[in-house]
Amino acid sequence: MLQNLVHVCWRTHSPLNYCCPVTAVPLALRRHYSEGIDSKYNDVEREKILQVINDPDITNLSSYEVSKANIKNFSQWKSSNGKLKTLSDIEYVEGFSEKSAKKLFNSILGGPNKPKKVANKIKGQILQPALSESVRKECKSVLTVYITVNSVSWTFIDRSNYEVKEWKYHSIDYPDGKKFQITDILDIAWRVTRQLPEADIYVMKAEATTLRAAGSDPNNPKVIAVNLQKAQMVAMIVALINSRSHTEDLESEEGVEDALKQRVYFLRPTLPYRLYGTLVGNERVSTDQTVEILLRELGGISPNQSHAYIPEPLQSMFRSQKDLQKDMLGHCLLLSLTFMDLCVYRNQERVAKLNKRGD
Repeated sequence: MLQNLVHVCWRTHSPLNYCCPVTAVPLALRRHYSEGIDSKYNDVEREKILQVINDPDITNLSSYEVSKANIKNFSQWKSSNGKLKTLSDIEYVEGFSEKSAKKLFNSILGGPNKPKKVANKIKGQILQPALSESVRKECKSVLTVYITVNSVSWTFIDRSNYEVKEWKYHSIDYPDGKKFQITDILDIAWRVTRQLPEADIYVMKAEATTLRAAGSDPNNPKVIAVNLQKAQMVAMIVALINSRSHTEDLESEEGVEDALKQRVYFLRPTLPYRLYGTLVGNERVSTDQTVEILLRELGGISPNQSHAYIPEPLQSMFRSQKDLQKDMLGHCLLLSLTFMDLCVYRNQERVAKLNKRGD
């Protein structure tokens, strides 16, 4: 039996270069893999397979039957050795057996997997109202607005480059001893809305449908008053944003002349909390550390919109803020990135992460 085994060094760079460790591989099996896999496909099929696997954007391989670990191995191999010249060259890449190689090749010939709709993968409603496919495709910019009783923060993103163009915090100051009337809140909402940049889509956090206080004292009048004031602020800003758009004629229904063009979408608030780990149990935690880690990890502009790009001046602005401002800016940014990844770019890796967490 030993005469049927030969010691072979696994080849990682070229047929002439060898590296350790040395492994014992059945000679007949190895010859079949290295010499026979090319013959299983015709010239047209081999050319199509090589064109796909040699694509400079390695992430495109995720649309076919191949593991993430092997995509990473292949990416590392290509950075050192360049493109594959023959199908059998894939045996030099760590992790690829004849079975996994053929599975990948056959899936390429069969065409990429159709991406599943995000709404069908994440339980429950994630956005209100639903985002139509035509609006998603035509969208060029997104503005996320994060509203609290004491502040309004916003993040403006250029969809084409997934670049954060504007990231701001606006404080709301209350005069001592004065209760805000409805006209005072309208004045604040008007001044804030005038500062917001124009966008194709506006995103906010979906608010609670009740003014009751959280915790053991749901009828606390002070908390209910604060929640009411915030609800009024949100409603006014939403109305003012939507008033920027023109009404559309509805010819399909007799007697209806026009309708509001809805431009504000409400994202389920637990999604960014769960996605970025800023919710422990039912308690929200500060976002500043999470955002700081993101800022260190995010590099330049991603050619395939796999991550956001935040220019250095905006990063410096964030780091110069006080803790409260950082937290509000952080919540706004995470809300914005969650919407972009799930609803605009439909990042399947993000969707899978949410499903793993149980959302």
